[in-house]
Amino acid sequence: MKEFAVIGLGNFGATVAQELKKLKCQVTAIDSDETAVQSIQDDMVAIVADATRRAFLEKIEVEKFDCFVVSTGQDSHASILITLHLKELKAKRIIVKANSDDHARILTKVGASEAIIPEKQMAFRLANSMAQSNLLDFLPLTGDYFVVELKPPKNFIGKTLRELDVRARYNVQIIAVRDLEAGTFDHIPGGDYLITENDLLLVIGTNEDIEKMKD
Repeated sequence: MKEFAVIGLGNFGATVAQELKKLKCQVTAIDSDETAVQSIQDDMVAIVADATRRAFLEKIEVEKFDCFVVSTGQDSHASILITLHLKELKAKRIIVKANSDDHARILTKVGASEAIIPEKQMAFRLANSMAQSNLLDFLPLTGDYFVVELKPPKNFIGKTLRELDVRARYNVQIIAVRDLEAGTFDHIPGGDYLITENDLLLVIGTNEDIEKMKD
């Protein structure tokens, strides 16, 4: 089971924590506001603490978590300090909610694996979905199915989609491939498509089946 820590339980952080829990992940939620912690503690491990304090982060064994999600609202200084501490303590992955492009650049400089601006990303997706047909908007997904973009497992590299036969082996379907180096996007690739380390796979399936493919 994957283990996550969410620091900052505003609307964004609390929602991320709750969704991770629904996906059967182990979640530790952290906030300095006791009220915020109390509102979520029945669903997961929840701690009242100031995560800008390095001494606290040292106590929770940072290296055991698969990923940290940092969302401190408008307090940019706090998110930068927390990110710096987590990086120095060898966190595997750090995703931070940024307030601006400049804030995002600083966060990546001090150690964030990824700095996201949810409002900007949502606006981009909304504009594109309104302006042009989007494959993902029309997929008849149920609550049990997901579309995810992921790096190919090491044993996929150098093999064709026909050789991998992921539908039979994992009960998932690769519906598109993005070549990060060439900047191309191949919709519904054929069986002769050769997977490379520069590819990202767009996969549809249940969360359980997708996780099996990633192992």
